[in-house]
Amino acid sequence: MELLPKLRVIDTVQRLGVAYHFDEEIHAILNCVSMEGQDVGRMDDAHLMTLLFRLLRQNKSPTSPGLLLRSLKDGTGGFKKSLREDTQGLLSLYEASHLAFGGEDILDKARVFSTEALRERLPLMRPHLRSSVDNTLAVPLHWAAPRLQARWFIDHYAGDGEADQVMLRFAELDFNNMQKLHQQELSRITRWWRNADLNKNLPFARDRLMECFYFATGVASEPGLAACREVVAKAFALIVALDDIYDIYGTLDELAVFTDAIERWEAAASEQLPEYMKGIYLTIFNFSNEVAEHVRKIHGCDVRFLLKKAWHDLCKAFLLEAKWHYSNYKPTLQEYSDNGWVSVSGPLMLLHAFPMLNEGITQKSIDQLESHYPKLVQMVSKIFRLCNDSATHSEESLKRGDAPSSIAIHMFENRTMETDARQAMRDLTMETWKIVNQDVYDDNCQYPPSFANACVNMARISHCIYQGGDGISAPDDGKKMEISELFLEPLKVAPDGGRY
Repeated sequence: MELLPKLRVIDTVQRLGVAYHFDEEIHAILNCVSMEGQDVGRMDDAHLMTLLFRLLRQNKSPTSPGLLLRSLKDGTGGFKKSLREDTQGLLSLYEASHLAFGGEDILDKARVFSTEALRERLPLMRPHLRSSVDNTLAVPLHWAAPRLQARWFIDHYAGDGEADQVMLRFAELDFNNMQKLHQQELSRITRWWRNADLNKNLPFARDRLMECFYFATGVASEPGLAACREVVAKAFALIVALDDIYDIYGTLDELAVFTDAIERWEAAASEQLPEYMKGIYLTIFNFSNEVAEHVRKIHGCDVRFLLKKAWHDLCKAFLLEAKWHYSNYKPTLQEYSDNGWVSVSGPLMLLHAFPMLNEGITQKSIDQLESHYPKLVQMVSKIFRLCNDSATHSEESLKRGDAPSSIAIHMFENRTMETDARQAMRDLTMETWKIVNQDVYDDNCQYPPSFANACVNMARISHCIYQGGDGISAPDDGKKMEISELFLEPLKVAPDGGRY
């Protein structure tokens, strides 16, 4: 088989959500491709070269975008005008541009060029192709949550007249099997949440267990990561309730006492708390200690102090934002950012996820995480914060008067309009993604693959759950439909592979 059909098969199985069945085959094919672009065939084929670049970079193969994409440029340093007529090439170029490292200007130019060209061509496209372009421009593939992308692409692929029907049926059956697994996990998590009975003392707090599980499946999407998904979902559900205590209900004195109790990290510390706080304190304490005991039995490592650190850091970040609010203090963007990547709760969830991934778990790795947060954790949490701010700015900063968002602070510091501030934050998000890309997809990546993937997936699900609004606090009909399709409604597959 020629190279392009091979690459298309790899791309298709990844989009369908079944690539985890074929990891060895995919790596074998990509490892056989020359890194210098030799034996590739048509170097002027935009779709081939951009797809090759994207898949090689995902495979952590040493890859130069300037070398692989040089044939697509004209004599002035821009891209050939003829490329504007190649919709498939433009779409692939746009997708590839989101795997840029810092300093790869050619990919910045590629993103701007392909975005403009695709939008120009949209009215000329057939409906099926237009649907693909609309979906990509809304959230590029590299930023899309794997399970959500798979659910969308299965339907899209079913409408492709050239679709491989065997592959399609396999993806549909695999999706339904995963959905059954998720339903079993949801049943266990729901039972745990009901037994915690936190709503009794926290009637003001949000109950968003399903949305938290949706987020968790974004962080850890593969079947073998069920335990990790359950831990992340439970942690997030507790975080949401705790956020409401710090954000809208607790007094500063009560919040300070709670933060001190978390630092003490002992059951007896609950005795000094107000009655309404005791239940969530003990639930957090027992939950993380159960995770630590599981890790001790499986890996022989002690993660108690690591998990305590994560909760204490989060509470300190929450408390600082509460102090800003009560004193009407306006933090600088730097102050806000330094605190915001912690208060968004990404580090806490990732530190709870790491020992559940069953890879790279040693006492040394645990101690390193306890001493400092890796740059990758900081950067994906920064993306999480920026996505959250984009969705919640209008409701929290303008209507409720909570701690300001990055958008509000940028507007104040630079005397800009909201549209300009939002663009600045989008640019910052893109630059942060470049750091993440280089940390994860460079061939010298220092992180265990499962942990690196969980970190990237947290950034991805952040984009998706906050696209068009706050999918945690106020999920709209679109988000509710996504959740229903992912977890409640199986795909209907006919015995011959067709749809009922």
